Amino acid sequence: MGRMAACRRRMGVVRLCAVVATLLLPGGWAGAEPPRPPGIRILVVKTEAEARDAIAAYNAGTPFGHLVRERSIGPERERGGYLGRLNPASLAPAARALVSKTPRGRLTPLFRTENGFAVIQVVTSAEEQELEARALAEPEARELLQRGTQLGQAGDLDGARSLLRRAIELNPDLEDAHFKLAMIYRKQGDLEAAIAAMRQVARLHPDDFEAQMHLGAWLFERGRYPEASEAYERAATLQMGSREAWLKLAQAYGAAGKAKAAVGAYRQATTLQAGNDPALYEAWLRVALQAKDGPAAVTAARKFQTLRPGHEGFLALGEALLLNGEAEAAVQEYQKAVALSPSSAAAHAGLGAASLRVGQSEAAAEHFLRAVQLEPQNTIHYRTLARLYEGQGRLDLAIVALRDGASAAALSSPKLQAEVSEELAALYERAGMSREAALERLRVQSLRSP
Repeated sequence: MGRMAACRRRMGVVRLCAVVATLLLPGGWAGAEPPRPPGIRILVVKTEAEARDAIAAYNAGTPFGHLVRERSIGPERERGGYLGRLNPASLAPAARALVSKTPRGRLTPLFRTENGFAVIQVVTSAEEQELEARALAEPEARELLQRGTQLGQAGDLDGARSLLRRAIELNPDLEDAHFKLAMIYRKQGDLEAAIAAMRQVARLHPDDFEAQMHLGAWLFERGRYPEASEAYERAATLQMGSREAWLKLAQAYGAAGKAKAAVGAYRQATTLQAGNDPALYEAWLRVALQAKDGPAAVTAARKFQTLRPGHEGFLALGEALLLNGEAEAAVQEYQKAVALSPSSAAAHAGLGAASLRVGQSEAAAEHFLRAVQLEPQNTIHYRTLARLYEGQGRLDLAIVALRDGASAAALSSPKLQAEVSEELAALYERAGMSREAALERLRVQSLRSP
């Protein structure tokens, strides 16, 4: 059955599933039918807490039909729980009494059913008329949908778009039309319109995995990472075994700056991985480092090292071990990296940081100095070396290192230049060089002025 097969059965004659049967009297439509009974919607959930939460969301402004589509386990979920002009005489006494006392546009109190707890909305006359008009226009809307689909398949995207829009005008709840219109907008390069159309699919059918994945991808493409994360969260919840959904969610979390959440999503993705992809473990390692999650970083780095042995793998594991407080083990990994690639500034800088952590400050200074020589344009090495010398009380060497760092930063952004100059000014002050410090402060001000 296709992804939209259920959608194509939604409109037309009202159908009552087993949940409604629990509300009906024995004998079905027994009793005198009152003239023009009001249309009703029904939401059924498993627990009283869920029912009260749904009522609170409704009172806060969420449309009742949306709540039904998102939460209900009851009948006509895809149609917002709309049962039509159901004869109150066919309801069980408790439900009938509640409906009879409820004005149009309001909710009944919640009540218990065999399937859980339910609440009924007595719709307004205006909404009732609108829904009935949609039902009358349903055949024409579906004909337009079919013709639009055929034009789209034939490559006539403009013609298909026009027919699909007309179908949606006749029936705004025609989910399949929204989906196909979104795909046409995407093909035509109108990403915002595609997003808006796919949001309608997600609104009408919150459990549509494919719609949530498309929506997440398009929002990510637009740089709207928090919104993309929400779509991928829904997709991952719908299909917990989808590696793609978890991986995309991890990437969206990372782009949104939610490193801790990204760590968890990557962990889940790795449990579902069919093969061994070093890029996946490398990405997991990066976010674990950002999140300062040492155990996760070590796990990811060890797996990455088995897939990418050699200098790169030793560097990754050394960084993870250092974060996790295993400095001696980190020294060993960085030493292996230096041995394999003596010209690697990253390996020397890592070994310097690990050596410093185990109290080998002289060895650390040697490796930081080597990193500076290998990568003279990288100001990080100068600043790290200067802080090391400062910690040793060797202010003269610290000043020399940071002066060189300031020169290296000359081609960088004004923000970085200002940071280095500010650190240099502080060193000058500590060394009693007030004139040089004042000049450096003026330089900072000029770099930070608009």
